[in-house]
Amino acid sequence: MAKTTAWVFGVIFVIVGVWGFFAQPAVGFVAADWLSSLVHLVIGVVLLALAAKPSVVVTLKTVGIIYVVLAILGFFQGTWVLFGIFATDQVTNWFYLVVGIVVAALGFSSKGSDGASPVAPQM
Repeated sequence: MAKTTAWVFGVIFVIVGVWGFFAQPAVGFVAADWLSSLVHLVIGVVLLALAAKPSVVVTLKTVGIIYVVLAILGFFQGTWVLFGIFATDQVTNWFYLVVGIVVAALGFSSKGSDGASPVAPQM
């Protein structure tokens, strides 16, 4: 499950990241600038690169938590620019919150890189 989640979200983040360099807003409703597009692209590449690794579960948890934190900071910031770093708005904050919760939940619900329980050593 974790491997599939990393592949799906990795592809989505890469597409949104690349698209964000050419179209504003990136997906029609999410505020984006060059830095947020770069962040999405990097996160997508990381997810794709680590999808087959045992650390994919930790990666999903980390990416999910990062997006939840960005959403919360965006809600409290209350402006179009998150601490002067990159563009955000209320719709983007909600989008980040949903994506973060979904990715983190899938990471926390996975027991291993493929979502299967590890086999106990035989004695």
